[in-house]
Order: sequence, then C-alpha cells, then structure tokens
Amino acid sequence: MHIDFNSNGLISLLPGPILAEWTPHFERVELSLGQRLFDRADTQEYLYFPLTAIVSWLNTLQNGSSTEVAITGREGMAGIFLLMGATQTQSNAFVQKAGSALRIRLRVVQESFDQNTDVQKIFLRFTRTVLTQLAQSTVCYRHHSLEQQLCRKLLHTLDRQDGEIILMTHELLAQALGVRREGISHAAYRLMKDNIISYARGRIHVIDRQALEHRSCECYGVISKGFPFFINQMDVPPLAPAN
Repeated sequence: MHIDFNSNGLISLLPGPILAEWTPHFERVELSLGQRLFDRADTQEYLYFPLTAIVSWLNTLQNGSSTEVAITGREGMAGIFLLMGATQTQSNAFVQKAGSALRIRLRVVQESFDQNTDVQKIFLRFTRTVLTQLAQSTVCYRHHSLEQQLCRKLLHTLDRQDGEIILMTHELLAQALGVRREGISHAAYRLMKDNIISYARGRIHVIDRQALEHRSCECYGVISKGFPFFINQMDVPPLAPAN
C-alpha cells in the first residue's frame, strides 16, 4: 500500500525514524458521510489522520441539541486529547466530508509520545491550535451573527479540501451551528442573493471566496492562523518518510 504521508500535515512533520516505526501500523480507511468515529461513552482504541476526509466534533446535550466545537481535516489528527491520558473523548465525532484517512492504534502513538520529545513538541503544538479553535468558536457563537458563523464554517471547510464545492445539506449545517434549519436557509439565501454562493441539493458552490471572507467574522482569521500554517512555525525539521 502506497501512502503519500505529505497528504497530512501532522504526519509530514514526524521525524523519519518515528514515521518508519509507525508505517506498518497505518491502515488506510474510507470514511463515509455521517459515520461516527468517536463516541464520548466509548473507550477509544484508534486515532485518525484525515487525508481527504473532514471530521466534525459535536457536543450534544441531553435534549439532543448539538453544536460543533471543532473540525479536523488534513492538517491534523482526530483524537489528540487521548494522548493526554484520557480514555474517552468529551465530544462525539462524525464524518462531515467523506474521504480517506489513516488509522492507527492509540497505543502505538502513545508510546512514541511518552518517550520522544520531538513527537511531544509536534503534537502539543497541534493541541494548542485545537484549543484556539475551541475557545474562538465559543466566542463566535456568543457574539457573532448566524451569517458570520455560516461563512466561517464554509471557509474552514474549504481550507481542508480541494475545490469550491462543499457537499453539505442545510440540516447538517444547522446541526453544526446549533440552530434551526430555517435560520441556515435565511443566511444562505442572503449569500446566494449576493452571488457569493450557490446551493442545490446539498451542493454548496463557493463562487466568491473573497466576498465570503469579507462577510465572515474575525474568528475565521484567528483560527486559521494555526491551520495549516502552524507547520511553518515548527522548529522540528521533518525527515524523509520511509518507503
């Protein structure tokens, strides 16, 4: 199985010996839309490094309502907090965009994380960017309009995929932003009216990304500084991947 390790930003940073050690343990998997990867009630055995898939982390209340607190794509890893000693996640994780990912057993990564300072530095830097996303998203939901939140959500999705077509229904967007579907429809209509996006049967075409960024809030810029740009800030030089 040939794997392009540069397709995931976090893996591309790994020192060569670590990557060589992990390579036999990687399993390429295809993730389907809506698939549940992590359930906060279950003990987890695997970590996921998305290649083309995007994972949405949702916090769900007892009444069933939910809000997205973070997303993970080709810049990083799904399940980072499991390396900090937790056996369960605090959020449920679903596949927002179908695609491929590399799956590896938690124990393999945990051993390297516990023993190698370079691995610790890489993963802790990524953890900081995830925490920034969590904190800024909380502020965004409290202080910015639904239209601004929708723009931010679409932009963060674009950053983690190729192309301008986003496959996502109004229902999924409403679930992610913790609002009623009607609210998403009204916000999307305003963007469509101004020819910023078009929408048909779950396909959102971003026509004018620059305008979408202008209509978004400051939270997009704050969060985006870390994804995937944190790679350029690392002082651990990645070595050639194993064959």
